[in-house]
Amino acid sequence: MRYIFTTLAFFALPAHGDAISGGSRSSLLTSDYLLQIVGSFFLVICVLVAVLALLKKYNAVGPASGGHLRILGTQQLGQREKVVLLQVGNEQLLVGVASGSVNYLHSLSDLVSTPEDDASRSFRDVWRYASNSRGGNA
Repeated sequence: MRYIFTTLAFFALPAHGDAISGGSRSSLLTSDYLLQIVGSFFLVICVLVAVLALLKKYNAVGPASGGHLRILGTQQLGQREKVVLLQVGNEQLLVGVASGSVNYLHSLSDLVSTPEDDASRSFRDVWRYASNSRGGNA
């Protein structure tokens, strides 16, 4: 961070020196001064984007893909409380999450299907189910 501020100060010094020496008192917004301001702004934005990209790459910001632990669903119970359905291998656990604590609630013996499982069905299966649910014969 120190190098960033030093670089920004380096770009700002020539404009500050001109203002002190009185070289361009007639017009404060000269093209050189505006170019330095826009360049400094662009440099700061580029540094911020680079830092965010590095954080995303090295800190694994966002949901982790793969692994043996999956979150199947969540349900808010209050402002700070929620229930989370987790799948670890072939076992599904219901966990209560509050501010500062996680509590085991229940282990499900019957596996709950997820929307991803429903998405893997073929069109033919979905069509048969929809036709039978409306009373039609398929």
